[in-house]
Parts: sequence; C-alpha cells; structure tokens
Amino acid sequence: MLGGLKVYFDSLLNSKEIRSKVIFTLLALVVFRLLATVPVVGIPRTALEELFAQSGFFDLVSTVSGGVLETASIVAVGLSPYINASIIFQLLSSVIPKLKELKKEGSQGRRIINMYTRFLTLPLAIAQSFVIYSTLRGFGLIGELSPLELAAMSATLTGGAMTMMWLGELVTERGISNGISFLIFAGIVSMLPSSIIQNFEIMDTFEKVLVIAILAVILAVVVMVNEAERRVKTLYSRRSRNGTAMENYLPIKLAQFGVLPVIFAMSLFSFPQLIAQFFATRDISDTITLYANRMLELLANPYIENIGIFAFVVAFSFFYITVVFNTDDLAENLQKQGAFIPGIRPGKSTSSYLKKISFRLTTVGAIFLGFLAILPNLLVYAGIVPTVLVSGTGLLIAVSVALEMKRRYEALMVVRSYDKYL
Repeated sequence: MLGGLKVYFDSLLNSKEIRSKVIFTLLALVVFRLLATVPVVGIPRTALEELFAQSGFFDLVSTVSGGVLETASIVAVGLSPYINASIIFQLLSSVIPKLKELKKEGSQGRRIINMYTRFLTLPLAIAQSFVIYSTLRGFGLIGELSPLELAAMSATLTGGAMTMMWLGELVTERGISNGISFLIFAGIVSMLPSSIIQNFEIMDTFEKVLVIAILAVILAVVVMVNEAERRVKTLYSRRSRNGTAMENYLPIKLAQFGVLPVIFAMSLFSFPQLIAQFFATRDISDTITLYANRMLELLANPYIENIGIFAFVVAFSFFYITVVFNTDDLAENLQKQGAFIPGIRPGKSTSSYLKKISFRLTTVGAIFLGFLAILPNLLVYAGIVPTVLVSGTGLLIAVSVALEMKRRYEALMVVRSYDKYL
C-alpha cells in the first residue's frame, strides 16, 4: 500500500500536467467551500435549519444541490438546476430528430447541446430560488420581502447556481474528475464529520460498532460493483505476426453508467416535490393547495420514497446505457480494426451480441445500485441500526466519484509513462 502511495506521490511531483490538474481541482474545491460561507440576503441560516427539521425531504434536495442548501449561502440552489436541465436534454435527445443529429456530430454537436443546457439552467435556477422563498414563507420561517429584496435574493441565488455550473465545467475540463459529480461529492463529504459526531453522541458502544461494520460492508460492495466487469474476448487478425490472430478483450463494466443514474434519479424524484411544495405554500386556490398537499404526503411516505428512488435508479441506468453505449458503432469500429468476437459474425450479429451482454450486466448493476441506494433506510426501518449516518445515495455518489478520480489519475500516470519514451 505504501509503495502504491509512493507511485502516486512521485507522479504528482514529476509530472507538471498531473500536478496542475490536481492543484486546479483543489483550488476549485476551496472556491466552492468559500462561496458556501457567503450568506444570501433575505434568508437567515436558522430558517433553513428549521425547514430541514420540519421536512425531511429537503435532505434529498440538499444532496443533489451539492450539500449547500442548508448553508443559506449564495450557492444554496447549487447544481440541481443544471442537473435537471441535463436530464431534460438527455430525454429530448432521444425523441427530437434535430438533437439526435447533434449528438452524432461529435464534439461540435455536444458543445451546442451543452450551450442549450446552460440556457435552460438559467430559468430553472430562477424558478428554484422562488420556490425556496415561497416554501420558507409558507412555513412561516421568514417574513415577506420587499420587491427589491426579493429581486436581489433571486438574482444572487441564480448567479450562485450559474457559478456552480461554470465551476463544475472547469473542473471537468482542467481537473481530474467530472466537475458536477466532484462538487456533489465535496458537499457530501463536508457534511459527514458533523453527522458522525452528532449521531455517535447518542449511540452506545454496540450500536457504534454495528454501524461501522455495516458501513464497511456497504463500502466493500459498492467498490466491488463499480470495479466488476465482463471481458469479452476479441481476436485481431490484422495484428498477427506468425499467422495467428492476436487475442484481446473488450471490457464491459457491470456499472458502466457510473454514478450518473443515482444523481439523475435523486434530482428527478425531488423535482415534483419542489413543485408541490411551491403550490402548497401559495394561496392560489383551495383545490390546488389540496392536491399539492396530497402529493407531498404521498412522496413523503418512506415506502413511496424508497420505491421511487429504486425505480428511478434502475430506469435511468437502462436509459443511460441505451443512449451512451452504442453497440452499432462499437461493432463497426471492431470490424474496421479487423477484430471479431469468436463465434459471432461481424456487423449486426456482433452489435446484437454486445447489446445482449450490456443489458444483462445493466440489469444486475442497476438492481444492485438501486438496492444500495435505499439500504441504509431499510436498515433503520428494520431496527437493525438506530440512525443513518449517510444516505445510501450519498454514499454511492461519494464512493463512485472517489473511484472515478482514482481511475482518471491512473490514466494520467499511464499517459505520462508513455510520454517518456516519445
């Protein structure tokens, strides 16, 4: 283990590229945490703390936003508007021909879609800032703001959300991780120490040991699911030197969709709750208020919440693998390289074979992810553990992002080792 750490440390010292990416990522983290300490006008922190105490679903919203909602800072809205905008365009790209064509245009098409996503993030951020204000007003936690104060609050929260989006994209481009996932990871990790201290104070020794043991098992399972892969054997006839085809393999991960289905599922599950919360706290009409309250009661049911998160994780896993893992292109690339899977015809047969394997793996991986996302809650309901130190979704995000950062760092180390021989 110490030898492995020494390799990482040596690469950090000796590679300017790796060092600059690591430093940039750390600086982005510092900026993010500094912004989370700057208060926003019109919303005292105590009001949000009381809101979290009265309504548990805001813990879910806070996790999606990057763990900063309860700080009442200028970045309290966080990343949820950008994530929701990304979800919308992911869904639209599968049904709108123009967006389908843009996705096929490579980097240029992705840049255009990203531009549209940023444009949509702005109105969503504005809407969410008003939802926060309306919810706090509905619970009687803050007084009515003047039009100027309301405009300043909305502009500040919207600007903070756009800054978070910009910071996340910078980390993706210049850092060692996907920026959006990294900022959510940073927010989750920042909440862990206080959560552990508060909960350990009310636990006896046996409960502490039990919780630590269960968390260790969950961590081991998460790592196993993230690292597991199916290696499909391939032969490269054009690379042979002695008349025989060279063997290789095509790795297909059990959870090749990574942590994105979990983030998307949490964001999509929290979105209708935010809308219902907005209408429930506005005096529009008795009928709308009644249905909004019924929706909130339904979604606040722990069984509905857990089943909903599980279903969304599984659904987004299949959706993501369908959109991203294009087996037709993969089969075509293998054929161009003179590669084939033993016993499978090149072309459509190879594409169908890879699609069958990927869907089987996705079924297992998605069920694992969905179950792990709700496992801590199930343990509490069953009375096995007294409290949840960290939510299952938060734990999945934290571990998955940490593993992804490790893989990216190792990839940079491999590139550096090749560069020495050029």
